[in-house]
Amino acid sequence: MSLVDQDRIKRMLIDLVGIKSFRGREGEVVYYITDTLSRYADKVIHQPVKDCAGNVIAFLNAKDEDNILLLAHTDTFEIYTNWTKSPWGDIEDDKLYGLGVFDDKSMLAAMMEVLITASKWDKSKGLIFAAVCDAEGFSRGTYELLKSGILPEVDKAIVAGPTNMKLFRGAFGRFVFDVDVWGLAAPGTEVAGINAVIEAAKIILWAIDLPKVDGIGGSVAPLSIKSPELIIAHPDRCLVRLDRHYPPRNDPGVIRKKFMRHLKKTPELKAKIKISLMKRPTPFMEPYELSENDDFIEEIQATAKEVIGDKLDVDIYRTVSDANYLYRMKGIRPVIFGPQGGNHHSADEYVLLPSVYKVAEILAHLFRPQG
Repeated sequence: MSLVDQDRIKRMLIDLVGIKSFRGREGEVVYYITDTLSRYADKVIHQPVKDCAGNVIAFLNAKDEDNILLLAHTDTFEIYTNWTKSPWGDIEDDKLYGLGVFDDKSMLAAMMEVLITASKWDKSKGLIFAAVCDAEGFSRGTYELLKSGILPEVDKAIVAGPTNMKLFRGAFGRFVFDVDVWGLAAPGTEVAGINAVIEAAKIILWAIDLPKVDGIGGSVAPLSIKSPELIIAHPDRCLVRLDRHYPPRNDPGVIRKKFMRHLKKTPELKAKIKISLMKRPTPFMEPYELSENDDFIEEIQATAKEVIGDKLDVDIYRTVSDANYLYRMKGIRPVIFGPQGGNHHSADEYVLLPSVYKVAEILAHLFRPQG
């Protein structure tokens, strides 16, 4: 017997997708979630967060300990080009297209449904639901949530993510580096100068090979390259921004130093360089990893077996997540979980509706009273 209302999940998800919630402008979605959950939760709080619309935190049967946190984010990127479907909701059979539908609005709807369902039970487990802002930027929402002391004692968490029904028990860490490149200006017709853009290209090509040669793995990706864009002269200044993702079981300080040393060894580099971490309002996320035998993972697996007849594939998330902060800042044991879909952070993002219902069903059974 199903515990959740699939029609209600679908309605809420269509509503959420139809509301624009670009990063920093999540206000209307915040209002929608607050208004909906205020009818069912014991308490709903709107938490202000600088430079975004703030968090919504809903409490149901919260206890002094042993509460489970459900966390998803409200913000989306801006609209990418080349959409062929409506970014505000377009249904084809069991597939729903829309901006943010896979990352994270499908999980917002599923988690809201779990709270609504659990509100009908007398003795459900303690449930804290947090809809946070700015996850697609600097994770200000989750960072502020953890710093504020609003949360009661929480040991376990399920964090939304575009996981395609996999259960991630850890996540990579990340640094972003700014590399200032100084060359030598010269007229465009001469070769006497040192073109900073050419030197930056050398650095990028050298940097992206690092994971293959240092034995650590992960990835290096260039995010931007900027110069004064002079009209008739070789630019003498350039800024390169490089993203370094690295797997768990690595010391962040070692990763940072190795990367900086690697860049300084760029072959045939004529320019001078200065390497620094990109300035951001929150700390860079450090990796984390739960044991494969963690009792929370085993509990979720047993629930999945009961609900869908099989256990979930378990893996490590190869990017960062708000789950990183939960583990590193508060020692909360988070897993990352979400439905099936595709094209997140790109055009024609979609989710498969039956998988959203499955995720909601698994979570609802997880909170179901025992006995």
